[in-house]
Amino acid sequence: MHKSLQGVNLPDIYNGSATSEDLFWKLDALQMFVMDLHWPEQEFAKHLEQRLKLMASDMMEACVKRTKSAFDAKMQKVSKSTEFRVPRSVCTMFNMLLDAKKQCSKLCVLDCNQE
Repeated sequence: MHKSLQGVNLPDIYNGSATSEDLFWKLDALQMFVMDLHWPEQEFAKHLEQRLKLMASDMMEACVKRTKSAFDAKMQKVSKSTEFRVPRSVCTMFNMLLDAKKQCSKLCVLDCNQE
């Protein structure tokens, strides 16, 4: 069974938040769409690939910075509490950060020598 988010089918188990999953899915779909066009001019195709990778990098960086900031703020509150339970939102943010690292190698890296 798949959940739908703005017309996009996502797996039942998210690695992070639905918003980050949606972002990663759309960036991947956009890159695959452009690649499937098989541009006849290799130089132009390479330029498009590079621009899409840079765009993905910028978008993922902004997403990670917002999540990391929220994560740090939440951890500040948790560390002052005597409660030893970790809120679900902290787990979601942590999972999103790990997923972003995994997705970055797929969506942002042009070749083995570039990160």
